[in-house]
Amino acid sequence: MGAKLGKRGRWAVGAAALAVAAVTAFACADPGYSPTWELAKDRYELGGNAAVLTPGNDTRVNLLLLLADRRGTPVRDPSAQQEGPPLVLFPWSTMSDYARPPQPGGDIQPASRCQSQAAGAAAFAAALKANPQVPADDRQRLAAARAAYVADCSGAAAPPPAPAAASPAGKAFAAYLAGAGQFYSGRFATARASFAGLAAAPDPWLRETALYMVARTELNRAQQAAFDEYGSLTEVGKRDLGAIAAAGAALDAYLKAYPNGRYAASARGLTRRVAWLGGKDQALAAAFDRQLAGSGPFDGAGDAVDLDEEIDLTLLTGGGGFAARDPLLLAVADLQAMRCTDGEETPAPGCTRHLTRDALERQAPLFAHEPALFGYLRATEAFYVRRQPREVLALIPDAAREKRFTYLEFSRQVLRGLALDSAGDRNARGFWLSLFDGAVQPYQREALELALALHEERSGAVARIFAPDSRVRHPVIRQMLLEDVAGPDLLRQQAKDVRAPRQEREVAAYVLLAKELRRGFYREFLDDVALVPAGARADSYYGGARSYNANENPELAPPPLGRFGPKARLGEIGCPALVATVRQLVAAPAAVRPRLCLAEYFRSNGFDGFETDETPATTGLASSRPQFPGQPYQRLEVYKAVIADPAASADDKAIALNRAIRCYAPSGGNSCGGTEVGREQRRAWFNRLKHDYPASRWAQQLKFYW
Repeated sequence: MGAKLGKRGRWAVGAAALAVAAVTAFACADPGYSPTWELAKDRYELGGNAAVLTPGNDTRVNLLLLLADRRGTPVRDPSAQQEGPPLVLFPWSTMSDYARPPQPGGDIQPASRCQSQAAGAAAFAAALKANPQVPADDRQRLAAARAAYVADCSGAAAPPPAPAAASPAGKAFAAYLAGAGQFYSGRFATARASFAGLAAAPDPWLRETALYMVARTELNRAQQAAFDEYGSLTEVGKRDLGAIAAAGAALDAYLKAYPNGRYAASARGLTRRVAWLGGKDQALAAAFDRQLAGSGPFDGAGDAVDLDEEIDLTLLTGGGGFAARDPLLLAVADLQAMRCTDGEETPAPGCTRHLTRDALERQAPLFAHEPALFGYLRATEAFYVRRQPREVLALIPDAAREKRFTYLEFSRQVLRGLALDSAGDRNARGFWLSLFDGAVQPYQREALELALALHEERSGAVARIFAPDSRVRHPVIRQMLLEDVAGPDLLRQQAKDVRAPRQEREVAAYVLLAKELRRGFYREFLDDVALVPAGARADSYYGGARSYNANENPELAPPPLGRFGPKARLGEIGCPALVATVRQLVAAPAAVRPRLCLAEYFRSNGFDGFETDETPATTGLASSRPQFPGQPYQRLEVYKAVIADPAASADDKAIALNRAIRCYAPSGGNSCGGTEVGREQRRAWFNRLKHDYPASRWAQQLKFYW
C-alpha cells in the first residue's frame, strides 16, 4: 500500500536525500478510524493490520514480518514507548514508528535534497580541516561560509556567492561550495559543471565527493520531468529518459571509480531510483532481490523500514512485484494480488483478484528453498480466493505446541485455526488455546486473543471470555463485547468483579445502567444504581471501544458514570432527581410527567444516539446479536404519546410539542429516534403549540419549525 513517511520523515534513498517532496506529499500519519476487528481479511484496511500474513495487510507490514524471520529485523523496538493497551490491529505508520528506537524531535519532515545539507556541511568541515594545503585564512573563511549557509530547496532563493580564496587548494574548496549552493537551490546545470570541474582536484575528498555529486545532480535533474503537479509519477514516455540515463551513467562512473567509497552504498541505492524512474521493473526488482538476500546493511536505506517503504512505493504500488525472484518479495506481491480489489461489500467470488491458482503454482521453482512459505501461499489462496477451508487443513499440519513462533509459523497456524473455525470443526477452540505458549513475539499474543474472542463469540460463549481463567485479557476486546453484545447478567457480573480492572468494571456498570434505563428495566436500574461510586464524573468524554484508535486515541476513555448519580443533568422542566423519576415510573409506568422527565434526562445527557445501541458491525468482533433484551429508547415516540394523551396537562402537551419539533433542529433530520414524521406534521405541531398554548414559555421560545 502506498508509502508513507514515519515520524522521522525518512524515505529509503540513502544518505543523499532526493527531491521527492512531491512524491511523498501524502506521507502524513495515517488517519484514524476503527477497523474491522477480524484476522481473516482479504480487503485492505488502513488501520486493520495484524501480526499475521494476510492479503488484507499493508504490503509493508507483510514484508517487515518476513524480514523479521529472515534477518531478525525488529518488528517492535524494545525501547519503543507505547501509550495505552497493546496493539492488536494497527496502521503501518504506528508499526513503523514502534519498529525503531524512539528519537526526540520526531516531527514529520518532507523528503528533499536538502536533507543531506547538515551531513554535507560536517563532511566539508572535516575535509577542509584535514587538508594542510589550505592556509589558515582560507580555511577560516571557507568554514565560516559553509557553516552560515542555509539550504533552500524551494528554488526561490539564489545561491550565495562562494567566498574568495587565495590558495589553489582553497579555491578548489570554494568551487565545491559554489556547486553545493547551486545544487541546493535547484540550478542543476551549473551545479553539474561546478562539480565536474573538480574531477582532477588534488584533495581526495573533493575528487570523490564531487564525482558523487555529479550523479546526484543528474538524478535531481532527471526527476524534474518525472512527476506531475500532484506528485504522481508520470507515464514513462513523458519522462526525460535521456536525463535518467545520464544519471545512471554518472552513478555507474562513481561506483566504477570508488566501488568501496564513502558514498558507494548510497550510490547503489540511487541506482534503484534510476531504474524506477526509467520504468525498468525487472532491474528494480533484481536490485531489491539482492538487498533482501544479503546479510549486511542495506544499500541506500537506513534500516529495514526505509527499504520496506521504498519497495512499496517504487515496485509494489506500480504492480511490479511479480518481477521479483526473492521468495519474500514475491510472497508479498502474491498476498497483495489475492486481495479483493473492486471495493464491493459482497465477499468473493464477487470481487476481482489478480492471482490465480495456476499462476501461483507456476512460481513453485522460485520457492524451492522456502517450502513452508510456498505452502502458506497455497493455503492462503485456497482459503481466501476459493473458500476451501478443508484444503487448508491438508496443506498446513498442526504444529501448535511450539515455544516460539516465527511470524511465518504463526501465520500458518493462525490460518489453520481460521480454517477450523470456518469448517465448524469442534477442535477449533482447543487449537486456539494451544497456540498461546508460542505466541511470544510482538503483536502475536494480541492477535491470538482476538482470534479466540471471535471463536467464543461466534460459538455463543461470550461469558467464557470473562471467566477467571480466560486467555483473553485485552481491554479493548473485552470492552467491545461488554458494550455491544453482553446481556444484563454478564454486565452485572463484571461490574461487581473486584478482580477486574477499574475501567472494565465501570464500563460494565455504565452500559448496564444505560441499557436498563433505555429499555424500561426500571426496577433493575434502582437496584444497580448503587454501582455508581461516590464522586463519579458526569461530564467526561466517552466514545466507546470502537472509538479507540492506536494512532490517535491510544487510551480507552473512562465512562461518565456520574450521569446516573446526583450530578446528572435533568433538563429544563423542573424534574426531580433521576432516581426519584425512575421510582415514579416503577409506581406508574404510564404517568406523563415522569415519562417526560426521563426524556428530558436523555436529551440533556446526549443519550439519544447512545453508543452501545448502534447497529453492531456486520463482521468481526462484537457483530453477533446483542444479548440485552428489549428495544432501545425512542424519545420522539414519548412526545407523540403525550401529545395524543387526553389526560396530559396543558403544560405537558406544550412541552411535548416543543420537544417533538426540536427533534428536527437544526438540520431537519430526526435526532430523537422513532418513526419519522414529515414537515407538514411538524408545521401542524407548531401551529397547535402557538394556537392552543400561546402563553406557555414552550410556545413563546419556539420561533419556527424545521
